Amino acid sequence: MIDRRSMLRSVVPVTVAIGGGIGLGACRAQPIYESANGQFQGRGSLSEREALIRRAAASQGGWSVQSMRPGLLRATNTWRSHQMTVDISFDIRSFTIRYVNSVNLDYNGAQIHANYNARVQALERAILQGSGAGLPISRGGGGSAGGSDAVPVSGPIVSQE
Repeated sequence: MIDRRSMLRSVVPVTVAIGGGIGLGACRAQPIYESANGQFQGRGSLSEREALIRRAAASQGGWSVQSMRPGLLRATNTWRSHQMTVDISFDIRSFTIRYVNSVNLDYNGAQIHANYNARVQALERAILQGSGAGLPISRGGGGSAGGSDAVPVSGPIVSQE
């Protein structure tokens, strides 16, 4: 008969190993994502493009944006103990989002925590959607629980039947 103490000695290490593996999987590193040559839709001046990028960043939450010079914004996103900074260079036709710096995102020169990529991609989608590219905005970035990619529709719904 197996006594309780020996059963705990055999079960606890397995449980710890499985839990540790799950925890490490959640902190996976990925190649760093850089949004290159995103195309604005429609016409707009440089100041209108800057305003569009600022609105998109505000829609994602956590971003603060400062103007470095015409055609270049520096955006910082902070959550919990993490921080990421990107440069957004743009003209009237296109934009690029590039890595500048990060804190607690395990950047090693080529790879970074998956949350960085998720937040950059969410910002990119928001900019494209704001310029009329028709992509849904994902609020919050970083795969926050309870988020939705739904975009409210106004006006009547017309059936194609």
